[in-house]
Amino acid sequence: MTSGTALPPAHLLVALDGSALAETVLALLRSLATPLGARVTLLHVLEHGAPATVHGQPHLTTAAAAEAYLRPLATRLGEGGLAVATHVHPNPEHDVAASIAAHAAELDADLIVLATHGHGGMREWLVGRIPEQVAARAGRPVLIVPAPAEREVAAVRRLMLPVDQAGEARAALPLARRLAIACQAQLVLVTVVPTPATLAGDAGAAALFLPQTTTSLLNWAEEQARAALDELAEELARTGLACTTDVRRGDPARAIVQAIGAHGVDLVVLATHARVGLGGLWAGSVTPRVVAAASCPLLLVPIPR
Repeated sequence: MTSGTALPPAHLLVALDGSALAETVLALLRSLATPLGARVTLLHVLEHGAPATVHGQPHLTTAAAAEAYLRPLATRLGEGGLAVATHVHPNPEHDVAASIAAHAAELDADLIVLATHGHGGMREWLVGRIPEQVAARAGRPVLIVPAPAEREVAAVRRLMLPVDQAGEARAALPLARRLAIACQAQLVLVTVVPTPATLAGDAGAAALFLPQTTTSLLNWAEEQARAALDELAEELARTGLACTTDVRRGDPARAIVQAIGAHGVDLVVLATHARVGLGGLWAGSVTPRVVAAASCPLLLVPIPR
């Protein structure tokens, strides 16, 4: 298997539940797979004890029905020159997320594509349930596409990479760079430095007792962040990549979401810790808040342990 972070995705696995909402991923899928020269597999996993309908449409309950559903989608995608295959898991599964992750390994997929359904609380619950478990178990990048989308992303023109000061975002940089080059997209590099009011934990407590010192340290951190981001942009520019830098102050998740709108971003590549266990992927992370609030697709790239 190729590395999910160091090499371009050669095989994209797309999990579809049979609903029109899930098909929201297909426009973005085509815009990524075509310039990458990637092959695509459309996957459906039969769910044990599934309800009669999924998002107002009949739930697929047999392998034959799933094949009949996937086949025309594969034909439509293949008309653009993509190599598209279909795969149906015939045995109903209690744990769909585990089955998707297992199929990614079995089919040697480099990247998993999923749609999230709904907004607000429901969307947050779904985002925390399926992508978390798939990413934690699969150990490879997972592309989350909001459904219904506020706007359909048919071409990636601006791609964002949030860069943390600890340097962990570097795990997602090779994949972000490869996608930006393949799609001829501008790469927006964003770093967020907290304000005293948005510091959490021990740092937040210290800010209450040492406000002037905290302010000075954060201002210094902002200067360092700008220098580091400019250096990274120059490094990427030497490889022919167009970059924009943006250093923001405040709550990290809120600032990232605001930057997405300000720059008209089509796709965010976000490095994240993939840990097995309840809430493991999201623990201590801005990821769930960004995913729940962002209006564009997000590509979660696991940070190597």
